[in-house]
Amino acid sequence: MKASIEWLKEYADIDVEPKELGDILTMTGSKVETIDSAGNDIKNVVVGKILKIKKHPNADKLVVADVDIKLEKIQIVTGADNIKENDIVPIAKDGSELPGGKIIKRGMIREVESYGMMCACSELNIPVNRYPNQIEDGIMILPKEFENKLGENIVDVLDLREDIIDFEITPNRPDCLSIEGLGREVAVSLDKEFKDPRKNLNELNIENKSDIEGLKVDINAPDLCYRYVARVIKNVKVEESPDWMKKRLSACGMRSINNIVDITNYVMLELGQPLHAFDINSITGRHITVRRANKNEKITTLDEQVRELDEDMLVISDNEKAVAIAGVMGGLNSEIEEGTEVVVLESAVFKRGSVRKTAKKVGLRTESSSRFEKGLSADNAERAINRAVELIELLGAGKSENSKIDVYPTKQEVKKVEFDDTKINKHLGTSISKEYMIQILSSLGMKVEKDIVIVPYYRNDIEIVEDLSEEVVRFYGYNKIDSTLINAETTLGMRTKSQKLSDRIKEGLVDKGLSEIYTYGFFSNNDVNKAGISETSELRDQIINIHNPLSEEFSVMRVSTIPSMMQILSINKNKKNKEVGLFEISKTYKNTEKQIETGEVPVEEKVITIGMYGDNIDFYAMKGMVETVLSLASISRYEIFAERENTSYHPGKTAKIMIGKDCIATFGEVHPIVCDNYDISNKVYIAEISLDKLTKYANFSKKYSGVPKYPAVERDIAMVVKEDIEVGQIEKIISRNGKKILEEIELFDVYRNEKLGVDKKSVAYALKFRSKEKTLTDEEINEVMEIIVLELEKNLKAELRK
Repeated sequence: MKASIEWLKEYADIDVEPKELGDILTMTGSKVETIDSAGNDIKNVVVGKILKIKKHPNADKLVVADVDIKLEKIQIVTGADNIKENDIVPIAKDGSELPGGKIIKRGMIREVESYGMMCACSELNIPVNRYPNQIEDGIMILPKEFENKLGENIVDVLDLREDIIDFEITPNRPDCLSIEGLGREVAVSLDKEFKDPRKNLNELNIENKSDIEGLKVDINAPDLCYRYVARVIKNVKVEESPDWMKKRLSACGMRSINNIVDITNYVMLELGQPLHAFDINSITGRHITVRRANKNEKITTLDEQVRELDEDMLVISDNEKAVAIAGVMGGLNSEIEEGTEVVVLESAVFKRGSVRKTAKKVGLRTESSSRFEKGLSADNAERAINRAVELIELLGAGKSENSKIDVYPTKQEVKKVEFDDTKINKHLGTSISKEYMIQILSSLGMKVEKDIVIVPYYRNDIEIVEDLSEEVVRFYGYNKIDSTLINAETTLGMRTKSQKLSDRIKEGLVDKGLSEIYTYGFFSNNDVNKAGISETSELRDQIINIHNPLSEEFSVMRVSTIPSMMQILSINKNKKNKEVGLFEISKTYKNTEKQIETGEVPVEEKVITIGMYGDNIDFYAMKGMVETVLSLASISRYEIFAERENTSYHPGKTAKIMIGKDCIATFGEVHPIVCDNYDISNKVYIAEISLDKLTKYANFSKKYSGVPKYPAVERDIAMVVKEDIEVGQIEKIISRNGKKILEEIELFDVYRNEKLGVDKKSVAYALKFRSKEKTLTDEEINEVMEIIVLELEKNLKAELRK
C-alpha cells in the first residue's frame, strides 16, 4: 500500500523527516518497504517557451528550436513532432539530471549544437493523464498561463515534490489498506491526536428507501453478500478529475480515468472500502440482484476480457445479465462513459473467501479483490458511499438526493474482549500500568468499559486478550522489554523408544545387505486391485480419498505398503537387476469406523516393509530377515502360524507372527497373479512388520547371564504327523512340556515319502536340556521326553519314529 505523507497529514501532525517516520512505523508494526521522494531526482529542469522552429540543415526528421528560459535564450535540436512556436515546455538545461540518474549535456547533433533537451511526461516520471491533452511519446505541453513562470524550476511549478511511503500490509490488517487506517497508525506511533475528518459520515441521516428512480436491490445470496448500499447520482458530468485528485491517485499507484471512476478509487484508497459505479441505463429493468452465477455464464469485464463463471461465484446482475463480478471487477456492459447522465453508486461487502476463490478462478486480482479477500466490515459501507457522494457534489460532477437503498440482512455484531491488565503484563513480561494500556487502546479507537474492550468495526483481527497484548506492546516499545531467561522447566531431548528401535532396525537390515527406499504415502485405486486386496477386505472400507489429488495416480492414501514395494521391485526387474533386497519404514493411513463417526484424524501406523527376489531368495530367507528384525527388538517369545486369508500372498507359502492377540508381521511369497500385475516373472517375497506393535513388545534392557556351570544334554526326536500340522504347533507342545530344563529346540529335518503315507510328513528336532542347579541324569531327561511324546500323540496324533 502506497501513501503520500502529504495525504497522511490530514489525519496526523507529522513533524519528523520521512526516514525517521518510516523507522518509527516499522517499530510499531507497520512495516515500511521503501520511501520515495518524488521530484528530488529532477535537477536543473525549467519552464521554457518555444520562440522559433526551423528545419535542421542536415536531417529531415529533426528541427532546431530557439527557446526562451527567461534569463537566456538557448538552441535545442529535437525530433518531436507535437511542438509548435509559442508552446510552453519543460527544458532540461546543460548539466540537468532526470529520474533514473540520466544526465543531460550540451552536444553536437548532426553538426548543429544543442544546449539541452525538451522533456516528455515519461522523462519526468509524470503520468500522461495527470495533465490534459498530453500524448504518450510526445513533449509535455504546459498550460499557457505558465508563460509567466519562464525559467522557474519545473518541480516547483508542477508541484512534483512528494514523499511516498510503501507499506507491507499483513493479511490480518485490512484497515491499513487505507489512508485513514495508516493515518491512525501514524498518529498513535507519533503520540499525536488522530484527526478524523470523516467521522460524521455515518451521521448524515440519509433516508433509506426501497426504490430510487425505479431502482431496486435484492440479495439472493446473503451468505456471500452481507450488505449492499446504493445511491443514485443525477445530472452527472463525466470529465477529467482535478489535479489534486490525480496527484493523490498517482502517488498511490493508480491512474486517472474520469472524475466518477476516480472518485470511487479515491474513496477506496481513503477509507478502504471498494466502490463501483454503474450507468443506470445499462441496468435492464433497473433491478439489481446479488446472486450466484449460472453454470457457464460469461461476462466481459472492464479489461475487455471474456470471463467464464460457475455456480460458486457471486455476481451483480440485472434482469437479464451479469453486470459485475462481485468484489473483483465490473462488466464492460455497465461502464461509465462520456454520455452517462445517471449513475448508480454501489458500496457492498462480500464474504472474503468467496472473493478470493473467484479472483483466483477467473485469473483476475484487483485492488478491490485484494481488500475484500482480507475481510471488510459491513459498517464501513455507508460511510464510504456517503463520502463518494460528498466528493461528487464538491467537484460539481452530479447531484444526489438525501436517500439510499440499504439492504443489510444480518447486522454485524460488535466484538467485545475481556480486558485484564494483569494477564497482559504476565503475557508480555512487563509492568505497564493499566491507565497507559487504556490510553493506547483508546487512541486506536477501542473503548474500555468495565474491563471490557469494545472493538471498533475496522479491527476484525482483535478477538482475544493476547491480541490486546500485541496492541499494547507495539506502541509501548518492544525495545523496552528486558531480556530474560525462559521461566519454565527444561527437559532433556532424547529419542523415543520407537525412534531408537527404528534406527536399530535400519542399521541391522543394511548390515544384512538390504537397501532402504522412500515412496509416496498415496497411490491410486487401481493399485489396490493390482496388489490383490480382495473386494471383501476391510482395507477397502478404510481407504481415504484425497479431495485435490495431484493426479489420478495419487488419488487415495495408502492402506497397504505392498503396492509401493511391488512398484519399486518392478522397476528394478525392468532394469535387469537379478537379485534385489529392499526395505522401507513408512506409514499406512486408515479411516476406521471410529474415525469416521467422531471426525478424528485417520489412524497412522508405522510399517517396516521388506521386499526381495532372486535366485538365492526363498521363504526361509525372508523368514530369516523377519527374525532378524525381531531379534533387533529383543523379542524371542512369539508364535508363527500359516496365513491363508491375505489374498496378496501365496496361500500356501505365507506366515504370520503373533504375540498374544497381536499380529506383529505377515510375510511370505507374493501371489503369482500380483506378480503378473506388476510384470515380474520372478518369485517375490515381502514382509510387512508393524513397527508400532514391535515397539510395544521391544525390550532394550539387558540382563547378564553367567556361563553355564553344568553340561547340556542333547536328544533328537522325530515324528510322523499329518501334512497340515504346522511346526509351530509341535514346538508349542514341546516347549510347554519341557519343564524348566528344556533350553533349546531346533528343527533340523522335514521328510516326505510315499512310505510314510498319504498327506504325511516326518519332522525331526534337536532338543537341548540343561539345569542351572545340577548335572542332569538320563532318568530325569527320559521322564521329560516321555511326557513330550505322550502329549504329541494325544494332541497331534503324532507317531514317534524309531
